[in-house]
Amino acid sequence: MTIEEMNLTEEQTAAVQKLIQSETDKVRTDYSNKLRAANDELNKYKPQEKSDTEIALEERLAQLEAREAEIAAKEKTQQISAKLKDAGLPAELSQYLSLGDNIDEGINQISTALGGFFLANGNKPGNHQTNAGLTKADFAKMGYAERARLYQENPQLYQALSR
Repeated sequence: MTIEEMNLTEEQTAAVQKLIQSETDKVRTDYSNKLRAANDELNKYKPQEKSDTEIALEERLAQLEAREAEIAAKEKTQQISAKLKDAGLPAELSQYLSLGDNIDEGINQISTALGGFFLANGNKPGNHQTNAGLTKADFAKMGYAERARLYQENPQLYQALSR
């Protein structure tokens, strides 16, 4: 139903339209206030834009921290290298080792482990036979290169076997 269908006078129609406009303005104002309050609340939680100087300071700080970490790593490597040299181990191992805070204990453990490894495995040739004598039959099976090596290493044994 429209206002014209109600058969109102001009004064009544104007009053009704004024009333409708008033109520519409109230709703619009209420909506605008709520929207503004919500936007203000949202802006509180948004991250603030950083200025160019703040960004430059953060970059500079990051560079300094990286350089400081690099220097600390080099110092630790040099310290480990010196301790390895004192323990009689190759100083070049320092670049491969990542020891914790207790460097001395770590180097002692490495020294013990490497010493045990080399004592157990490092001093005997792979084809070593204990007290295996060389017989005339073994000498006869030898090639020229093996006989030449035997002559170089032990000429008396070579003379005895070649007769």
